[in-house]
Amino acid sequence: MSFEFEFIATQADAVKIVEQEIAPASVKAFLVQALTAFKPTTYVSVKAVGHLYARDYIHSNADISVQELVLRLPRGPISSAPVE
Repeated sequence: MSFEFEFIATQADAVKIVEQEIAPASVKAFLVQALTAFKPTTYVSVKAVGHLYARDYIHSNADISVQELVLRLPRGPISSAPVE
């Protein structure tokens, strides 16, 4: 069974999205377990690409990653003091 999906979402939404994707149950379980390491409001990048052969893990392959994304916010207003 082949699978391929990639998205960015909050951790809480990512768990729901993973459950809706078409992928083997073992891949979904792995991703959901990895997502439990993050707080629900944390933004994460999820990528899963691969092919699992039935009962043949020697020939199966997958690239699965879950990473936290750090959102950068703008700083406060810059002072208008003259530069010497």
